[in-house]
Amino acid sequence: QEQLMEKDQCITKLQDALQKEREKNSRLQSRYTQQAAELKRREQLVNRMREKLSQFTDRHRDRGVSIEIMNTLPKQSGPRDAMSQSARHDGRKDEALRLMLERREAELREAMKLRHSLTTLLHALKSDMQQTLKEMGKTVEEMEMEEREEKTSDTSRLVKSEQSLGDHVTGGVFLEWTRVQQRLMELQEQSPSTVQTDQEKLLAQLEEELEQSRELVRIQQQLLQDSVVSPLPDPLIDSYYLEEWERLQDKWAEFNRQRRSFQQERQAFTDAAIRLGHERCEFDQQKALLLKQQFLSTSPVMKTLQSNRRESTALSDLRTMAPDRLSLSPCVTPSSEGSEVTPWSGQNTGLTPNTPELYCILQLPF
Repeated sequence: QEQLMEKDQCITKLQDALQKEREKNSRLQSRYTQQAAELKRREQLVNRMREKLSQFTDRHRDRGVSIEIMNTLPKQSGPRDAMSQSARHDGRKDEALRLMLERREAELREAMKLRHSLTTLLHALKSDMQQTLKEMGKTVEEMEMEEREEKTSDTSRLVKSEQSLGDHVTGGVFLEWTRVQQRLMELQEQSPSTVQTDQEKLLAQLEEELEQSRELVRIQQQLLQDSVVSPLPDPLIDSYYLEEWERLQDKWAEFNRQRRSFQQERQAFTDAAIRLGHERCEFDQQKALLLKQQFLSTSPVMKTLQSNRRESTALSDLRTMAPDRLSLSPCVTPSSEGSEVTPWSGQNTGLTPNTPELYCILQLPF
C-alpha cells in the first residue's frame, strides 16, 4: 500500500508538472498571437508608407525634364532660388522616407523569420508534450528505452531553437520543459520497474483470489438454498397453482352460499314485515269493532233491544228444539196476586218459561 501511495504521489506530481507546462504553452501561444497582431500592424504601416512614397515619386516625375549643373555660380535670390530650395527639401524628404521604408521592410523580414521560427518551435513543443502524454500510459521499460534514444536529440534541438530565438521571445519555456522532463525521469527512476511489476502481480493475484472467493460463496449459498428448500418433482411443479385454484373455488362456493342465505333471510324478513303489516291492520279493525260493540253495549236502548232479541230467540229455540219438555206456567202479575189462576186461561196468562228451565234447556250452570 505504501508503494501504491508513492506511485499515486508520483502520478499527481507528474500531472501537476504537465498542467504547468500546458499553462506555459498557453502563455506562449498568447504571446505568439500578440506578436502576430503586431506584425500585421507593422505590415499595414509599411503599406501606408509605400503608398505615400509612391505619391511622392509620382509628383516628382511630373515636374518635367531638367538639366543638373554642377559647380553653379551663386546667383541672386529670387523665385528660382526658392524653387531650387524646395526641390532639395523634397529630395531629402524622399530620401528619408526611402530609408525608413527600407528599415521597415528589414524589420518585417526579421519578424517573419521570427514568426516562422516561433511557429516551428511551438509545433515541436506540442509534439513533445503529446509524446510525453503517450509515454505516461506505457510501461516503465518502454519509456526508458524510448527516452534513452530520443533524449539527446529532442533536448538539444529545443534548446538550440530557444538559444537562436532568445530568452526574451520564449521566456525560457523550453529550458523549464527540459527540467520538467528530467524531474519526470528522476521520479520514474525512484520507483523501480521490479516493484511495479511485483505490485501488478500481487494485485492480479488478489483479484483472482477475490473472484474465487465470490464463486465459492455463491456455490455455498446455492447449496444451502437447495438443502433448505427441496425441489419438487416435475409432476408437482404446478401443485401450488392447483392448491391456490382449489382454495379460490372453495372461497367462491362459500361466497355463493352466503349470498343465497342472505337472499333467503332478506325474503323472509320482507314476508314477515308484510304479514306483520296485515296483522296490524286486522288488529286495528278488531280493536275498532270491539270499541264499537262496547260503546253500543253501554247504551240503554241497545240493552232493551238485545234483551228482547234474546228472549224471542230463546222462545223460538225452545219451541223448535224441545216442545215436549217445555212446561208453561202462568205469568203472575201484581194485579192477579191472591186470585186463582188457571193454567189454560189465555186472557190473563202468558206462555213464558222460568229461569231455571231456560238454563236447563240451554245446558248452562245455574
